[in-house]
Amino acid sequence: MDHRTDPPDQLTLIEASIPVPRAWILLLRGAVNGCDEEELRAVFTRALAHPRVPLIVDLGSLEHADAFLLGLLLAARTRTRLHLVGPLSRSFKHRLDVTGTPDFFRVHATLTDALAAVTAADARGGGATPPLPGQG
Repeated sequence: MDHRTDPPDQLTLIEASIPVPRAWILLLRGAVNGCDEEELRAVFTRALAHPRVPLIVDLGSLEHADAFLLGLLLAARTRTRLHLVGPLSRSFKHRLDVTGTPDFFRVHATLTDALAAVTAADARGGGATPPLPGQG
């Protein structure tokens, strides 16, 4: 068990690819700020190199996220099935509200719920990325 205590203003990022259900998982903990842009871009690029593989981004331990992360999530949503895991921080919920994007994302209460949604979509034949609100 990891007992390390990271400063709350520092980003900790964990990524994993799992075979069953096939998915790419990103766990973000701490806070995202401008210093993290290169690392985040690289991680999302790796995840999106496999567009047929759903991307699950766990934001439940993220205290703060800037507009750069929201931009990456919006871009990812257009390229793959994207699932977010919450609870979303108050500041990130506010960012979604201000930008008019809260309905663009599926937010699951737990990673287990997100994995179940991926499994169910796979059983139905893949579950294509839904259209943006107002587009279908």
